[in-house]
Amino acid sequence: MKKSFLILVSFIFSVSLMAQEKATPVSDVNALKSEMQQSASKIKTISSDFTQEKFMSVMASKMVSKGKFYYQKEDKVTLQYLTPFKQNLVMNGTKLMMEANGKKNVLDATSNPMMAELKKVISACMGGNIASMGSDYKLEFFQTGGLYLIKIYPQSANIKKVAEMVDLYLDKKDFSVVKMKMLEPLKKGQKTNDYTEYIFENKKFNTPIDASVFSIK
Repeated sequence: MKKSFLILVSFIFSVSLMAQEKATPVSDVNALKSEMQQSASKIKTISSDFTQEKFMSVMASKMVSKGKFYYQKEDKVTLQYLTPFKQNLVMNGTKLMMEANGKKNVLDATSNPMMAELKKVISACMGGNIASMGSDYKLEFFQTGGLYLIKIYPQSANIKKVAEMVDLYLDKKDFSVVKMKMLEPLKKGQKTNDYTEYIFENKKFNTPIDASVFSIK
């Protein structure tokens, strides 16, 4: 009986260590960047399911939404929220549209530096082309299991108003985005630990996407 108990404890301890596997720094960052750029150059479109989980310390539980994600090179991104409410977020060129409850709000990113930076981050992350982000962002590269983890630290004041840090998880097989976690900005100089996380599943690459998906009117 005692032996069985020890075996059980040992098994639980081993599983716990696997679950807590730490990410290690990538040894050759330039080689990884090169591979990512090569992979991104082959991707014209991406469509997938997504789950959005929003955590706020003032709430008792996470707010979970689900929907469809679409990307078309170079600068078209759409998030179609299907549950619990239907709404759309569309980025097309210099325009950004938010649609909910039958009402549309269209913004011009060129006249709003903060929205322009946000669009750059989301397009680069979701399209897998972080090389386009430029020197306004500090990047750190790690790997764990079958994933790469890229920690993105905005350096500009504009984007820091939207996100303090972004964690981007890429599948090692095809460099596609598996998960993106955006840590909310500081409030009164203090960390809130609030975040929004996107999980992408059932990805399809280079399949035709109807132009209406990216329509902004």
